[in-house]
Amino acid sequence: MLADGTLQGLPLDHVFRFECPPSCMGLCCKRIDIFLDPWDVESLARNLGITGREFIAEYGTYGLGAEWRWPNVHLRHAAEGRCAFLLDDGRCRVYPARPRNCRAYPLGRAVRFAEDEPAQVEERLFLVQRMEGCQGYRSARRWTVREWLADSDLYRYHELSDLYLQLIHYAVHELGSREWMHMTTAQVMLPFLYAPEMLRTRLNIPETAVGHEEFYRRRMRALKILLTEMAAGLGYGPKAGAGGETAPGESLMDRLRPVLADGK
Repeated sequence: MLADGTLQGLPLDHVFRFECPPSCMGLCCKRIDIFLDPWDVESLARNLGITGREFIAEYGTYGLGAEWRWPNVHLRHAAEGRCAFLLDDGRCRVYPARPRNCRAYPLGRAVRFAEDEPAQVEERLFLVQRMEGCQGYRSARRWTVREWLADSDLYRYHELSDLYLQLIHYAVHELGSREWMHMTTAQVMLPFLYAPEMLRTRLNIPETAVGHEEFYRRRMRALKILLTEMAAGLGYGPKAGAGGETAPGESLMDRLRPVLADGK
């Protein structure tokens, strides 16, 4: 709908009613597909005091999406039945670190990137279809779209998510990743996407030296370099046939070290 111009977005000053009443707390946390982007996984893992790999093993599914053949993570228990983080009283056990899509509801967001200028983000904000049993819309609590975004910390989540979406757009449209992406490649990508602790340990980059958000940004840049090199070796992308930029005796991780450790 965004692509064909039929999705009507909401202005930031649009007013809507919403607040979750105690009577229906948790009804929307069952049998629902929750997609997790890398920042979601990282935030949730830190909240639980575990690594990204441990989080995926315990709570997620990691596989290639059918449409883009891109590695992604979904909340396993929520898709199968009751979300693993839903408490008996309907509250969320990880509410401060809840995923982007959870904190956005009842708002939805659609984005796309210009083919000639991927850094340009076109977005539409809208009210999603009401979930069965949801009573939040009956509340007297009023919000503007701007207030909801600020209260839910969505401006930051959207910014970080867009960095990831831009990477997917680049891989799919510039590198032809749908032609060569497979689970072996996805496993190589896993530390950059969902297990930053692996990179920190390997390169000795403590959290005191590089904060979480900055390291996330560096990981997205490093993964773009990695994917470009991988695609070139398979005959895809802007560097296909030109040979890699890795010097003799230098590993690709050596090339990525300045990006991850120093931000260069």
